Amino acid sequence: MKQLLILLLCAFAYKGFAQSSADSSEVATTMNSFVDAFSNLKWDKFSAFFADDATAFFPPSARDPYRANNKQEILNIFRKVFDHAQQQNATNPHIVIEPLDLRIQLAGTTAIVTFTLKDPDLFGRRTIVLKKVDDRWLILHLHASGVALR
Repeated sequence: MKQLLILLLCAFAYKGFAQSSADSSEVATTMNSFVDAFSNLKWDKFSAFFADDATAFFPPSARDPYRANNKQEILNIFRKVFDHAQQQNATNPHIVIEPLDLRIQLAGTTAIVTFTLKDPDLFGRRTIVLKKVDDRWLILHLHASGVALR
């Protein structure tokens, strides 16, 4: 009986690990797709990553210190970012986004993704909270901050 109990516990532990590994892989794929859509200014793909009830805090460069309280408010702010990037380089519009030190933490149907961004003047910090909805990971919260390097 004791051996059966140990065997069952191991099976459940393995199943939980396998699910976490699959979810972690799905979150990484989602983040790669999100960064690709953002970097290449693919508005329709980019905007589809946010849950309707998403919230966000933007970095100082956005000049909007308040919390965005839903998907539409978030997209209104990002629309300005996209428009600015397209005006800066009309022949090849894009934004350079290179996440560094990416970490994914899972808690059931919630994932917390953290990474940094580095440019000459600012050490960017990002936290993205995702929730799994109908086998799809959606951004529930985005927090962007930065520390001046000079």
